[in-house]
Amino acid sequence: MTRIALSVSLTLLLSANLHAQANFYQGKTVRLIAGFGAGSTDDAWSRLLALYMAKHIPGNPNFIVQNMAGASAMIAANYVYGVAKPDGLTLGGLRSGLYFDQLVRRKEVQFDWRKFTWIGSPT
Repeated sequence: MTRIALSVSLTLLLSANLHAQANFYQGKTVRLIAGFGAGSTDDAWSRLLALYMAKHIPGNPNFIVQNMAGASAMIAANYVYGVAKPDGLTLGGLRSGLYFDQLVRRKEVQFDWRKFTWIGSPT
């Protein structure tokens, strides 16, 4: 009986949190900054991801993909880290190997890879 009460309480608590997220994203636009050239395979992954993420985020926000190609997605990574507002409305489609550039201390790196939050990968 205690397990049932705990399960019901947890379900109510979690559903209240989802409702709050729906209010946040409802009517807003999420930008996916793709660090790849338009028409590339990586760009296609970004666009496919944006198409389906819009359907699965509470509030069904609009998604747009903005290509910011150059330097193997480093320009996009620098933009997401240093320019974009950290408000949950900008995502980065980056190459996972960019952390090597930070490890070898390339002067072009203007981001701290450890401060990015990884959501997932389409592959």
